Amino acid sequence: MRSRRGFALRLGAIVRQMRRDFDRAASALGVTGSQWTLLAVVSSNPGATQRIIAETLDMTEAATGRLIDRMVAEGMLERRPKPDDRRAYCIHPGPRAEPVLERLALLGAEQEERLLAGFTAEERAAFSGLLDRVAGNLQA
Repeated sequence: MRSRRGFALRLGAIVRQMRRDFDRAASALGVTGSQWTLLAVVSSNPGATQRIIAETLDMTEAATGRLIDRMVAEGMLERRPKPDDRRAYCIHPGPRAEPVLERLALLGAEQEERLLAGFTAEERAAFSGLLDRVAGNLQA
């Protein structure tokens, strides 16, 4: 039987490999790993402030701001004034975001299919439930 530490190390290695594979595939779309991650956060939380986005990504606000600046210049993101705070801006997907998000979703589905190849529907459901429990344990 493997130790719990062995489980955590394997899980970490799997996550790193998945990230490398996805970054490589996303680079063909002209999007870096940091950019697709930021775009995913903004698309699931449109209107979030730079501070909230930085916390979600576990990045400094300065680094997040620089990345947002680049993506605003490329039309991937938009800054809009925050109605209740003149000093803050809300970040929204820009006009160039939607086609990239659609292609990233396809890449994600392809990666997930490759990852779970050979698993039955029941095994996939059980695995998903186990991952939910692990995530719940971490949040507790």
